[in-house]
Amino acid sequence: MRIAIIGSHGVGKTTLSVKLSDYFGFARIPDIVREAHEKKFIINEETPPESQFWILSKMIELERNTLESWIADKTLFDNIIYGNVILKDQKVKDVIADIVIKEARYDVMLYLPIEFAIADDGLRSLNAEFQAQIDRSYIEFLDKNNFQYQIVRGTVEERFQQALQIIEPLLRPSSQDESANGLPEELVEEAII
Repeated sequence: MRIAIIGSHGVGKTTLSVKLSDYFGFARIPDIVREAHEKKFIINEETPPESQFWILSKMIELERNTLESWIADKTLFDNIIYGNVILKDQKVKDVIADIVIKEARYDVMLYLPIEFAIADDGLRSLNAEFQAQIDRSYIEFLDKNNFQYQIVRGTVEERFQQALQIIEPLLRPSSQDESANGLPEELVEEAII
């Protein structure tokens, strides 16, 4: 199961991803932007292409190499969204979009809207207009590309409960579990032996 928590910066994606990861015991792919900042890459409204490409390649590495079920609080889509808002060179934007569309695979996408002020984490932009611009761009991108996503709203606990209601049914084995040949899985395994 690959769960993506999506939305603009400062909306509570990390908080929700930590709670869900702890609850389900899933691996958590962290927001790689903090590591990029520690490595002296420029982040926020002035992010240059080299920062965006480093973030993109690191995220691809993490998503490909995390084999068990996982929850990500930043997704490959962020590279398209932030790139479209920040980057000037259309060729760079196109390369990023091509890579992301080929790589991004999520079973569930939970979108968090802006509902409270940005907390100052010493890293991300506190500019509410920039945050709102990213938020609008995210919704436009998802809707334009017909991506299925669920909106999760409210307090931290309300969001957590809504997320559980979305994810838990997907984890339950179906009583209709059958293999491609129409036989229940246990009969197929017995027949092969």
